Amino acid sequence: MDYQSFSFWFGVIQWLTTVGVWIYVWNVNRNRVTDERISALEEHVDTKIDGHADRLARLEQDARHAPSHNDLKRLHQRLDEVNGELKEMRGEFSAANRTLSLIHQHLLEKP
Repeated sequence: MDYQSFSFWFGVIQWLTTVGVWIYVWNVNRNRVTDERISALEEHVDTKIDGHADRLARLEQDARHAPSHNDLKRLHQRLDEVNGELKEMRGEFSAANRTLSLIHQHLLEKP
């Protein structure tokens, strides 16, 4: 094997090695950038989830203090009672108004 042939094959091997190293570096950098983006996304999602967990805990705490179905049922019954009493009072005031109208009319017709 002569020097020229050796030099040629050494250059080819050197060029292939350079291309191989370039492909390896490109792949590693691509993966590094992807890993950085995924890490940033994970941190962002963790922050949002923590915020949602806090909000959910506050909502659950507020829900514990909300009136129950039975509480609302009792409140509705009391409102029905008040409504019945108001209807009764309306009837009584109607009768009193009619009586006052008759008295007023009698006083106006008096000579």
